[in-house]
Amino acid sequence: MPEPKLPLRGLTVFEAAARLCSFREAAAELHLTASAVSHQIALLEKSLGVELFERSARGVTLTLEGASYARSIRPLLAQLQQATQDIARRGGRRGAREIVRIRTPPSLASRWVVPRLPKFLARHPTIDIQVNAPFVHQQGEEADVIVTYGSAARWQATAVPFLSETTQPLCAPALLASGQVRTPDDLLGQTLITTKLNAVSWEDWFQKQGVRLDRLLTRPIRFDPSHLAIDAALGGLGFILESDILTRTELGAGRLVAPFPGSGISMPSYWLLPLKQGGARSAVVTAYDWLLAEAGSCA
Repeated sequence: MPEPKLPLRGLTVFEAAARLCSFREAAAELHLTASAVSHQIALLEKSLGVELFERSARGVTLTLEGASYARSIRPLLAQLQQATQDIARRGGRRGAREIVRIRTPPSLASRWVVPRLPKFLARHPTIDIQVNAPFVHQQGEEADVIVTYGSAARWQATAVPFLSETTQPLCAPALLASGQVRTPDDLLGQTLITTKLNAVSWEDWFQKQGVRLDRLLTRPIRFDPSHLAIDAALGGLGFILESDILTRTELGAGRLVAPFPGSGISMPSYWLLPLKQGGARSAVVTAYDWLLAEAGSCA
């Protein structure tokens, strides 16, 4: 004998009629006519081969089989209702999500922006963030929020100061263990790691320390972008001249150390471009304000 099909419409009508003990009240709750409720119950009884209600001039009452059946299906229907509401809410949130595209220098993206994203996304579940971190900006790339890097001479007329950094020599602790590096002059005989686009160069730093570069024994090794240079220094390859913004975690954990504390060069280096004219979307403004607040907390 084939299994009976699951009559979901009839079950919904039956649950309401059983709970309210009235076809008329069930009809009002379900926005049906009383005759439609009666018809659905009759179809369900025929499908099951069991009388679920006793009918009389005074109304309807559940039979023993009807009462048992109602107790069995009520929690199951409630579970179906909850599951349907849950997935509808999730679908609604997805549909309402707004995408905000942030363009930032690659090393700032990996070492500063991305670690902060989980808290932002938890606080703003309807906003999706797309981080684009090109090494070289391509014409035509669309972005809602743009963080750029460079000197004040280049950006202060067109952008808002975002992050100031202090750049100084850093290395793995093991490189200082031998005691061969005691003064800035001693770095001239060490492996130096450089990054092309850093706002402060080794030449800038040595000049500030009064060290003549004509005694430099080896040419610096270049890694681009900065996070690759930082990884090289963490591996003990040599000394980097790098930003405290990008190395804060490693300095805090003692995996990188500054051989000459207080010798850094400080300057505003990261800049936040103004939002596009014509009224930015609220999600874009939210992301923009969040970035400024995060930068302020690092000051």
